[in-house]
Amino acid sequence: MRQDLNEIKKVLDKHGYSINNIICDVMKTFNFKTLCYRVGAKKEDGYSVTEIITLLIMFPLMLMKSVHALYKSEFQRITEMKKDTIYRLKNNEKFPWRRLLYSIAKKFQELVNPQKEDATNSAFIVDDTIDERVGYKIENISMVYNHVAGKKGTKYGFKNLVLGFFDGKSISPLDFSIHPEKVLSKKKQKQQFKKECVKNSKGFKRRVEGKENKIIGAVVLIKRAVKNGFLPKFVLVDSWFTSLDFIKDIREIKNGAMHLIAGIRNDTRKYIYNGEALNGKQLIKKLSDEGKQKRCRKMNVRYFEVLVHYEGIGDVKLYITRFPYQKKWRIFISTDISLDFLKMMEIYSIRWTIEVLFRELKQHLQLGKCQSRDFDAQIASITISMILYIFLSYFRRMNAYETIGGLFELIKEDLCEKNLAQRLWEMFDELIQVVINVISKNGSVDICAFRNSIEYQYLKELFETSFLSNQMLEVNKSSKRTKVELS
Repeated sequence: MRQDLNEIKKVLDKHGYSINNIICDVMKTFNFKTLCYRVGAKKEDGYSVTEIITLLIMFPLMLMKSVHALYKSEFQRITEMKKDTIYRLKNNEKFPWRRLLYSIAKKFQELVNPQKEDATNSAFIVDDTIDERVGYKIENISMVYNHVAGKKGTKYGFKNLVLGFFDGKSISPLDFSIHPEKVLSKKKQKQQFKKECVKNSKGFKRRVEGKENKIIGAVVLIKRAVKNGFLPKFVLVDSWFTSLDFIKDIREIKNGAMHLIAGIRNDTRKYIYNGEALNGKQLIKKLSDEGKQKRCRKMNVRYFEVLVHYEGIGDVKLYITRFPYQKKWRIFISTDISLDFLKMMEIYSIRWTIEVLFRELKQHLQLGKCQSRDFDAQIASITISMILYIFLSYFRRMNAYETIGGLFELIKEDLCEKNLAQRLWEMFDELIQVVINVISKNGSVDICAFRNSIEYQYLKELFETSFLSNQMLEVNKSSKRTKVELS
């Protein structure tokens, strides 16, 4: 038997053997329908926005990469709505996806932190990730370079600039913007999908912001988050973002309410140290000659910690570090000069939570799998993935799972290849196999042939095709009953 069977059983027993019930319970806790109404996400007739978005949220759990895939699968029975209904919502440039994501993120904080306590290590984290696609006909797509993949790393896709909020325990996606990178050839551009948007509509503004430099875009994301009521202690970014203007812009928000901790390039920029203007290399040599090198036993690194004046910013602290087995020195900067090296590194390490966010969104929640050519549908798909991530984050916090990945390892470990019903079938199949082995050893009956029998295959097919579909039908019926009661 699987070692994690008991943990699976705890979750499934509690929630009626349905991952869908888990999601629906969380949506009810969030008052999802009310949130949709408050941000203006509503329709005048037909299926409600809540019903359509609920179905879209279930897509990753059913391994559906597109609306078309749903209506070609056995799960088409879970709803009576036509696929054009879903397409119209996803392609609607007026839909307030950004406001909806913010409202859910704020509700998450209300639920997990009702006392509104400020964590001492709360932070905004900004980073970009490659959003790869197949083909070049998607609206505004470009060539993007994946540094990890090396020479063969150039693919069609977008750069997705994401803002996360770390509240002291977990990270929540707050906002994002999609940016093209290397423009396609004119011949391919002519074959791309093009859409005339209503000027100043939400979709129109998304297209405009995508043309901005990502460093400028990061500042815009942070300022918007502050306007929406989020104000952490720190902003964490890697060295790609830390231009002089970026640091100045961050420190000017709310009169310096947030400090920046970041990697910074070892380039020609000058720092004033003991009256001398020195760049990174000169500063390292100077400190080395003065014998200022220190060693952190806990992290097994050698470092210099120095207070300097950075023109245009003021006094900052630099931490010049060389990690084991690395020849080059890395420089970190903190505008909070009270932090020692170890405390700075502890806070900066929080930045890696956004890498975990990217991994889990891509591996489990279908980020980057949208096949639509419409740019608005791409926005909708990314937002849906992030909404589902927040819902699962809430469930994780309430049930003491350490990571979203941990939750998926137990409930949804094999979902990249099979659905939940198939996972349960494997558990059931394993139990049957134990019985078969015991009976076979006793020699009382030759039952091994049972696994190849028509009856066995029929039972398996019946279980797989009915279990999850029936659960989703119940969700759909419940939604319709609610709609009738309200009307």
